[in-house]
Amino acid sequence: MGCNCGGKKTVTDYQVTLRHDGSTQTVTSEGGGLAAVRQLLAKSPQGGTYKAVPRAT
Repeated sequence: MGCNCGGKKTVTDYQVTLRHDGSTQTVTSEGGGLAAVRQLLAKSPQGGTYKAVPRAT
């Protein structure tokens, strides 16, 4: 996937937990990152929480 130029790169994924049903989803940095997380939480009836999960690529 892409170019491995000079070692590892770290990207940030986000683990999102929605309050209304307790479901957990992972939003990858490629999948929209924090902007996508905010959109998910805005769509959820009771919002939710998220935490950043660094991932080496």
